[in-house]
Amino acid sequence: MANLFNRERRHFEAFIRRHRPSLLAVARRLCARGGLDPEDLVQEAFERALPEYEHLKDRTDPAAAAWLCTTMTNRFLDYCRRQRTENRGLPHLALVQDSMVSLDAPQESWELVSNDAFHAAIERLKPHLRDAYRLHAEGRRYQAIAEHFNVPVGTVGSWLTLARRDLKELLQPSVAVAQERGVLS
Repeated sequence: MANLFNRERRHFEAFIRRHRPSLLAVARRLCARGGLDPEDLVQEAFERALPEYEHLKDRTDPAAAAWLCTTMTNRFLDYCRRQRTENRGLPHLALVQDSMVSLDAPQESWELVSNDAFHAAIERLKPHLRDAYRLHAEGRRYQAIAEHFNVPVGTVGSWLTLARRDLKELLQPSVAVAQERGVLS
């Protein structure tokens, strides 16, 4: 059994050595604009090939190379779509959130909340919301925060939405006090 496994592993390693140079050349062209490492793209293609190797080993080299190249290209396109969605979606999401806030509270001035009250409200957030909010406030992108917590990007968006909602609720009394004192017109 071990000999069979070792023999299959050696065959797969030879398969990698045979196809890696051409795949790497294609990956370098695909990744020329940056954002994704060609080596990582090739590695992912071989990771996807491993469970399919029983079928791939019976194919001709050109057919196996075509399968690998298609798999790698599809992975690259998935990455590009995800980046495009993230890059296009975030500004629009911010505009929608800003307009919703302005419709809900047209005359409120959050500038009247002291830094101490703001930081105290942040401390009262649930730990995962607080940490995600802080990372975002430091300028980290959704993708970086998702990688930090090992969660999907959508989860980060949800956490930040919840954090903003909770902060608004926690800070509402401070604004009300300022309004009662006649600070707001």
